[in-house]
Parts: sequence; C-alpha cells; structure tokens
Amino acid sequence: MPQPGAPMFDYMIDVETTGTNPEENAIIQIAAVRFNRHTKEIDHRFFDRALTVPEGRYWSESTRDWWMGQPDVLRGILSRAEPSAIVIKAFWDWVAEGSSLCPRAFWGKPTTFDYNFIASYFRQYGLMQPFHYREAIDLNSYLLGRGHENRRDFWKTIEPVGDAHNALHDCLYQIRAIFAS
Repeated sequence: MPQPGAPMFDYMIDVETTGTNPEENAIIQIAAVRFNRHTKEIDHRFFDRALTVPEGRYWSESTRDWWMGQPDVLRGILSRAEPSAIVIKAFWDWVAEGSSLCPRAFWGKPTTFDYNFIASYFRQYGLMQPFHYREAIDLNSYLLGRGHENRRDFWKTIEPVGDAHNALHDCLYQIRAIFAS
C-alpha cells in the first residue's frame, strides 16, 4: 500500500458540453482533480476552466433546452469562457505537470463520454493524448466491481459537493464516492 504523499496517478475528469456527440458538440467546461485512490489524498491544485464553442462545433437544441433548466450553473460557466484552443492547451500542460512515472489513470463517469470528448479536442488542436485508452477507468464499472449493485442507493450515501453539473463539483463528488467505496 502506498504511503501518504505517494505520487498521484489518478485523474478524475469531468466535462460539461453542448451535446452528446464528441466530434460535433462542444465542451463548455473541463475540470480535473489529481488524486491517489490508495492513500485517499487529493491534490488541491485543480484544473477548472470554461471554454467558448469553437468553429465547427455546435449546440444540440435538446441539450440547450436541458441547460435552460440549470440557468445559474450555465451562467457561471459561460461567464468565464475562454478560447477553447487556450484552455485545451492549458489542460494538457496541467496534466503534464503531474507524475509521469506510471501511466496516468483517466477516471470518468462514464469514461465513454468524458474520454471521447477530451480525445476529440486533443485531436482537433494537434495535441498528443496524455491518457492511454487502457488506463481509462469507468467509475460506474468500478462501483459495480466494489459490490455496489444498486448504485442509486450508494450515491444517496455520498455527501454532494456544490452544484450538480458544475464539472469541478462533479469531480470532487465522484472522488468522494471512490474513497467511500
């Protein structure tokens, strides 16, 4: 078992988007938190940035309608949006600052959503993917493997963090679930 202060190879990543198609819709917020699932430590140097919608990507009308039900969260995201090229490069740099001794684990809920959006932006902006697909860990599957067959009941036992659908708050909430499982 690693000792406290061990390198942090786990990255909880959450994106908020304008739709569900990672090749056509846009990321409007990326948040990520480095942590160590064994020592239950969190690196408090979070990544949390909002992005403008780049040319060639668009809003899905059903997703726009859904976001209208979360106006305060959406307003908080859009009010701090920066050019997407700058944010995705800053995210790449933030990931690169972390330990590279072992493969970095990309955690998502679900990975099929967050990983594919992040990968599409790295491709769009000509950046190397810093997370190997073999190191992507799906939180839903992880919880099932830890014996939480009824995930809805399990999530009710985890204290929420801030606003749902704020990507940083979602990352911290999801890490709480890992530590509690």
